[in-house]
Parts: sequence; structure tokens; C-alpha cells
Amino acid sequence: MFLPSKNNVLPNTPIYPGSHFTWGEATKNGKRPLEDLIINDRLIVSAGQIEKTIVLTAMALDLVRQKLGNHPIHINSWYRPARDNKSVGGSQYSRHLFGDGVDFRSDYYLPQQIAKLLEPTHNGGFHAYSKFCHIDWRGHKARW
Repeated sequence: MFLPSKNNVLPNTPIYPGSHFTWGEATKNGKRPLEDLIINDRLIVSAGQIEKTIVLTAMALDLVRQKLGNHPIHINSWYRPARDNKSVGGSQYSRHLFGDGVDFRSDYYLPQQIAKLLEPTHNGGFHAYSKFCHIDWRGHKARW
């Protein structure tokens, strides 16, 4: 898969050197190539910026992983282009569209346990569902 930066990555390529997360995890094994986010005929964010956001999100997720005892985190959904987001019933401005929204689960912690560890200090979006957690870095605290 070619990224907007013109780098060619494979699904198992770490998002940045030393990351526990891969481009395959961020893009559903390359099935979700990065594309400009256009809403109501207006460019909201470029594919290049989404690529940069995914890198920053991977860095933040590596810190989340550390807080969870450095156990693996399993990604359910990360980046979603508009058509994929719409097909799963995502909101028009879902953070998955921007590349900083991640749904994940752990084999070591229940979502409610993860919430107790992360939610109080996370300055972004967070919600513990019954089988997974959603976390994002929208720039302000949001809970639902």
C-alpha cells in the first residue's frame, strides 16, 4: 500500500520504528487506503494529514499499551474512510475518519477495568463498551 508520503508499506510494517502497531492494523490490512476526508464538498483533512495523525496515534497507543502492563492490544477498528464509516453506521465526524479514533480490546483486561485505568486522565474521547473500548485524541475530553 502506498501512503500519501509515497512510502510503500506492507500490512506488517510498523507505523513508526519500534511501534507495536502496524499499518495493517490501522488500515484493516491495507483494505482502507488513506484518502482525503471531504464532507459536504469541503476538504476537512488531507490524506497526508491523516497519515501523520495515524503515526501520532500509534505513539499514543504505545503509551496506552504501557499503562496496561505492556500486554498486547488488539485493534478492532482504526482508520475508516468515509464510505466504510458510513457502512458501519459511524457518525459523520467520527474520529476514525481522522485517523485518531481506535476501537480496541485486551486479553488481560475487561473494558471496565481499562476504563478505570485510562478514563480519568485521558484528555480525548473514551468509552468502554461491553466487549471493547473506544479511545481517540480529539483534543478535548468527551465521554458518552
